[in-house]
Amino acid sequence: MKRFFLVPLALYTAVLTSHDAFGQNLEKDPLKASGTIKNVAPGVLQIATGEGDMWLLKLEAKPQDVTFSGTAEKSFLRPGMFVEFRAQVSKKGVVAEPVASLTVFTPSEGRRPGVDPDSAGGGDGGLFNEPKDEKKPDPKAKKSTRLKADDTVYRVAGAISKVGRAGDLTVSAGGAQVKFNLAEDCKISVDINDLSFVSIGDKITLDGWFLKGRPGEGAANKIEVTAVNPLTDGSKKKQTKPVKGDLKGEKGVKGAKGEKGDKEEKPAEEKKDTEKKDAEKPEPKAEKG
Repeated sequence: MKRFFLVPLALYTAVLTSHDAFGQNLEKDPLKASGTIKNVAPGVLQIATGEGDMWLLKLEAKPQDVTFSGTAEKSFLRPGMFVEFRAQVSKKGVVAEPVASLTVFTPSEGRRPGVDPDSAGGGDGGLFNEPKDEKKPDPKAKKSTRLKADDTVYRVAGAISKVGRAGDLTVSAGGAQVKFNLAEDCKISVDINDLSFVSIGDKITLDGWFLKGRPGEGAANKIEVTAVNPLTDGSKKKQTKPVKGDLKGEKGVKGAKGEKGDKEEKPAEEKKDTEKKDAEKPEPKAEKG
């Protein structure tokens, strides 16, 4: 879910107006700044630096020059996200022990999805590669996609394909389906190359430029953002309203303290008088036929 906050219309219009000047061959000064994000809109950031300066910046950074990091709660995870963790995996692609830590990441050339032995050297293949043999493999033989039965710890990286109601997850990692559960206190970190989840108050460090003689407006071409709050699914829990003290149609409820009482009985003397009056009332005359 995107977490963009729209800047005021006048502020956003000012950036669009200044884009014409950005396209001209005007002299530029380098910009290095760090501070707090004050407003966000698609393609635009407003930040306040530690020195108290305000900057309105157009985003020109390429994905490889953008870093967004932080922590997240379990509710943040959903299908389509790429996650990475280390664990022992059974032949059937099941992780027996709950995963204690997990990272949401952006796939790249040096960080590809797959299931591979977690070693410094990286090995020469993943779980689904056949072991080397001096004999030439039979081209008609089917390659096994079953996981090895050993105690090797593997790096599992792939896209979440399913989030179960019980909290179990399934990821598609290099063609393999791996199922696992998260530990109760699982530490979830976020390390992605986009600003989809940037929020007001997050910390930012950037490199960029601004037009000479026009401080306060510029562009950012290298950005690092750190989320100050854990990421969630964005939903807000509704608070349950307290039960009102007075209930309609029910007598004897003490409204001052909200305590319920039984229906008040009439005093015995008052009850007798009521019965006596009812007895003295003349009976209605029968209608003549």
